[in-house]
Amino acid sequence: MSTELPASEHAGRDRHQLRTLILAVAILSTVMLAVFLGVTTATWLNQYGFLHFPLGFYLLAQGLLIFIVVATFWFIRLQERIDQARSESEELG
Repeated sequence: MSTELPASEHAGRDRHQLRTLILAVAILSTVMLAVFLGVTTATWLNQYGFLHFPLGFYLLAQGLLIFIVVATFWFIRLQERIDQARSESEELG
């Protein structure tokens, strides 16, 4: 009786999906951590000003939105690299 697991017929696809999942979880976790930290420290940051606004308010109103947009573009850039590496490693034929 063999306890060997069958080799995946789609090892390249499985690696690609795993790398994509890890990247998505890492970026989403980073964004959620930034939002959590921004919300929890907003009242403390409001004692400082930035552009005539309380810093905590400005961080939540503008800073986090800018961070999320930058993180999204960074995710897309990294995902394209993962996709490109997979397409280069696939055999034609």
